[in-house]
Amino acid sequence: MFSESDAWSYLILAGGFLPILKFLWDEYSLAKSKQRFADKVHFTWSEQVEYRLDYHLSSSQLAKPGLLMGFTFLLIVFGSLLLTIVDDVPVSVSAWLAWTYVADPGTHADAEGLGHRLVSFVITIGGMLVFALLIGIISEVIGEKVDHLKEGKARVLEADHTLILGWSDKALAIVQEIAYANESEGGGIIVILAEEPKEELEEILATAVEAREHGLKLLGSKVIFRSGNPRTEKALHQVSASTARSIIALSQDDLDPDEADSRMIRQVLALKALQELQCHVVVEMQDVDNQNLVSLIAPNISEVVVAHDVIGRLMIQCSRSPGLANVIEELIGFQGSEFYFDEWPELVGKSFFELTCRFDDAIPAGVKTSKGNIIVNPKSDYILKKGDKLLCLAEDNDSYEVNDGSFPIHESKKFSGTPSPTQKEKMLFCGWRRDMADMIKQLDEYVQEGSELWLFNAVPTKERRELFLDKGNKEELTTDNLTIKHVVGNPIVRRDLLRLQAADENGSTGEVAFLDGFDSLLILADVQNGTDMQSSDSRSLSSVLIIQDVQKQLHEKHKKEGKSTRPLCSPISEILDTRTRSLLSVANCTSYVMSNQIISSLIAQVAEERDLNFVLSHLLCAEGSEIYLRKATCYMDFKKDDRESFWNIAVRARCMGQVALGFKRKEDGFKVILNPPDKADKQIWSREDQIIVMALD
Repeated sequence: MFSESDAWSYLILAGGFLPILKFLWDEYSLAKSKQRFADKVHFTWSEQVEYRLDYHLSSSQLAKPGLLMGFTFLLIVFGSLLLTIVDDVPVSVSAWLAWTYVADPGTHADAEGLGHRLVSFVITIGGMLVFALLIGIISEVIGEKVDHLKEGKARVLEADHTLILGWSDKALAIVQEIAYANESEGGGIIVILAEEPKEELEEILATAVEAREHGLKLLGSKVIFRSGNPRTEKALHQVSASTARSIIALSQDDLDPDEADSRMIRQVLALKALQELQCHVVVEMQDVDNQNLVSLIAPNISEVVVAHDVIGRLMIQCSRSPGLANVIEELIGFQGSEFYFDEWPELVGKSFFELTCRFDDAIPAGVKTSKGNIIVNPKSDYILKKGDKLLCLAEDNDSYEVNDGSFPIHESKKFSGTPSPTQKEKMLFCGWRRDMADMIKQLDEYVQEGSELWLFNAVPTKERRELFLDKGNKEELTTDNLTIKHVVGNPIVRRDLLRLQAADENGSTGEVAFLDGFDSLLILADVQNGTDMQSSDSRSLSSVLIIQDVQKQLHEKHKKEGKSTRPLCSPISEILDTRTRSLLSVANCTSYVMSNQIISSLIAQVAEERDLNFVLSHLLCAEGSEIYLRKATCYMDFKKDDRESFWNIAVRARCMGQVALGFKRKEDGFKVILNPPDKADKQIWSREDQIIVMALD
């Protein structure tokens, strides 16, 4: 008779056969369903077993543990039966002995009797095999988990983080700007989801951080990478997109602009499908014609930044005002002062003119009304209402407070200085951009009638008209104030630069111009020849060096010939790679536009405060207020006194409908100073000093 313990032992042993019985039953059912093909296909029994075993091991995550468990139970069952036969002991005892032999190879050393020792030896060998397989399975699982983490497949459990979707040349600069923005809070979390391998992106970041000069500074922020397709809901869920503070969707620079923008449309749709999404999305587009598509499908969550359009407008402004690029770069970046919106109940009922000197550490520049409308550089008689937010230029959102208003703003001496009248301009653009037609239209709104624009690049004259039309998507280019001259040549070939010969579509030659006869000269990042940032910057630097040398050569020649000459203009070069900055001083390039850096800063600013998209876009547009560099003589009478406080200058600028944001002084090496300290203290000014203002014209 069996004891109760024997009964339980048999029950447990029988339970161990369940996985094996399940496998055999599945195989029997499968074989029965395929019986009708038996007369057509013949497989050997060993082939079928090997095939089905391979299938189960590769298709089921529990196949290996189940197989190991089944083998262990088989070993214990047959071992316990053999021990029962050899030693004539109860099943409960033999089963336990068999398990100890499997679990601990040293247990069989105490076995007595030839039969018992032989059985225990066989069970122990089987147990060693079991534990070898167990270690292999555990090692494989751990290895897969580590590989899973390395590949960036694990879910990100974060909230209130900045999420960047995609990877481009602007990504590192955006990370830097967000790190600057989070510095006052001790750092933040930046999550990047891209299709590139996680380890590769981590290596790029580490290299940028370890760079000796101009290295990336995280300032307490953490950067987390994940690999995946940003345009799928599964990948967006993986990086906790629904709990992010803001999302930045970067465009792929290596794709055709229309193709890249179509992917951005899919990206926005994927984000919109997340019902829990609460934050806004900054979407980078490449073609201004596709901008409205995003606004149509997701107007409430999206803020669109058209990189090429912004840079095109910026390049035009900088070409007409040398030194403006440094001001824009300083104004948009998070280093130093930037724009903030805040509500000040104690200022309700005050006019915008009265607010000019009400902040010691900030400069009022606009208003966001209670209805949500944003007014940049409002009229002086605008009255601040309840619920209105004031747009201020400040170092941080908590770095400024309202003062007691003791500065005598109404008694401040006013000065009726006016800027110099605008004249006809003669400009040269070296290189070609896809959005050249848009740039020309913008420039046409700035200049006086009769101005000339010379286009000097390697694109044949006949092809330029087709490129202006942009594959039929745009109207034919027409200008009201500009006369366009076409010159075919290479901006890095000296013989092409010595003499610029205009030509029409038929190849007929026309007017001749020389480099020392232009009011402004712009070197564009030539996408026709440079396939990456470094090659494009190399061409730009070469053009700067050759143009400067040719300008001096021609200027001296024309002076000797007695011809009238004008002051030489410094060529303004578009630079893409921030690492090129250190080479600019060596090349004596004092005027340049860090286009990718400025766009990255703009995107980061909009990610932190979505309303700034309107403000910054407004400042770079021909319509409305823009940033200008005015001579100090416009705001001071140097015949009477050369000492004045910044607040007095700001009041005089306000009387002209302008907002004084800072200055560039000769005493400081013409360094850009925005939101200067000690605004009430008088300083010594020179006629060469410049005041940075926001003005309508």
